[in-house]
Amino acid sequence: MKFLKVIFIILGIVLILGAFYGVAMLGPGGKMEDDYVYVDPDADARAILMESESLEAEFEKAAAVSQNVPDEAIEKLKKAIALQEIYISKSRTMDRTPAERLMKLQVRLNDVEAMPFAEKLASVEASAIKFEEAGEFDKALEAFREAFDLQSKINNDFPQSSYKDIRKLVRFDREVKMLQARPLYMESMEHEDAANKALEDKDWTKARVELEKTIEILVRLNSLYPTSVYTDFARMQKLDVELESLKSTELQLKIENFEKKAAELESKGEFLAASEAYSDAEETQRSLNKLFPKSRHASEEKLSDFNRKKEDTYSWKFAKEILNQEEQMESALLKGEVRDAVGISGNLIRKVEQFKSDFPRSQIIPSDMVLRLRYINYMSKDIAKIQKMVLEDLRDINGVKMLKHEVSQELFKLVMQENPSRNSESAGNPVDSVTFDDATRFCTRLSWILAKDVSLPSKKVFADAIGELRYVNLDELSWNNMNSGGKTHAVGSKKPNDKGFYDLLGNVAEYVISDNSDDRFALTMGGSAQTSTDEMLDLAVVQVDSRQRNRMVGFRIVVGDKSDKK
Repeated sequence: MKFLKVIFIILGIVLILGAFYGVAMLGPGGKMEDDYVYVDPDADARAILMESESLEAEFEKAAAVSQNVPDEAIEKLKKAIALQEIYISKSRTMDRTPAERLMKLQVRLNDVEAMPFAEKLASVEASAIKFEEAGEFDKALEAFREAFDLQSKINNDFPQSSYKDIRKLVRFDREVKMLQARPLYMESMEHEDAANKALEDKDWTKARVELEKTIEILVRLNSLYPTSVYTDFARMQKLDVELESLKSTELQLKIENFEKKAAELESKGEFLAASEAYSDAEETQRSLNKLFPKSRHASEEKLSDFNRKKEDTYSWKFAKEILNQEEQMESALLKGEVRDAVGISGNLIRKVEQFKSDFPRSQIIPSDMVLRLRYINYMSKDIAKIQKMVLEDLRDINGVKMLKHEVSQELFKLVMQENPSRNSESAGNPVDSVTFDDATRFCTRLSWILAKDVSLPSKKVFADAIGELRYVNLDELSWNNMNSGGKTHAVGSKKPNDKGFYDLLGNVAEYVISDNSDDRFALTMGGSAQTSTDEMLDLAVVQVDSRQRNRMVGFRIVVGDKSDKK
């Protein structure tokens, strides 16, 4: 019994092992002979290669006879490919040539198999373009869809073919989507044209309805066909603005009426009523901005402007009182009644500060008034002296008055409370080492003291003041490089010219008004104590750095009444 049991166990094991072997031979790991090629196991690699090459030559011979290659020839090419694969497996070579030949054969096979589809594709594409050009868009859509399907098949089924073209597939897809989107686009244009016509007829209700329909269609168009050429988000934004502008028309008309009413009341001197009208305009503008932010009529700038005008008109009564007292102060300064002017300025400081606190957005009172009043109070002891130093030394030229000499260090220090000059051995020397900004700030402060307009001279005024230089002895009129010792001298220490002006040439080069919009540069004329007389005769206008501090650069001033045009 024991012996039979052992026999049965051994037989069972053999049957199980046999079953596993059979499964293994039928599975992926088993050796599978190609359906259309048999290779003698004993054949060497060279013979296999020669057979593959022979089959390839037979194929090419058949392909050369007819563009439509017969199936028998195609089978030979497939067999040549299979043999090339076996050759590569058997030869175990490191040379890339066999692999390159295999790739060439596979591409050739893909090209031959794909050619009928490619020829049909070319015909379908030509028809699609022709339909589109003729305006037969439905037929063009169907043709481009068929072209897309054909190109997809070529790309997927024959990936090594030269007919594979991803860009063409993308183009066909774009054409299909464009033609699908076109009806919606045309519908949107019809509604937009209707809206524009309604706007011309001032039929606001119809215009609004048509714009809403246009935008609704565009939303669908942009959502369904986001890559279509008809997708236009800029157009959508523009139409949104138009629609919101239409919706806000009623409020905008109210704003215009309030603004017109306010301007009329203001012109009549009814400032409180005008302030109320500006307040109504401001509130309505605020509502419009909040409800219709995309509207062309929405404007934070207009809101701010209405607020300012509201403050200006409401504060006019208080501002008028301040402005009247300012006129009295300037009148006192013009008459040389310094004590009265200082007294008025002291009283005005408190009123202006209170006004600025109560009405911070009002622009009726000049922004620099407090600074100007404080300066006049601070300079009260020196105002009379400064006025005398300037007014007695002015000379007429071209309808304005110009200082007959350069601004001295003494005058500059009195007005500015500082002296930047490097050659400061004498207070009578011209101020030097001043920037263009220093000169213009001096003019501003001096205008406060004189209650007149003060500025730098123009190029023309400066040149006209110099006048004719023929037969003129420049050594008598100017401090130049031959007689100055290379440094500046007291203003007015040379002879005046025939118009009564000193040192227009030499001593220090002088700033003049620049017509250059670039504030990095300034202009000077006249030359300095280091300039030759030959150069002075050229009357050159020299461009310099406006921030420079040059010990050979200073300035003089022009004074005119506030009503004068300099």
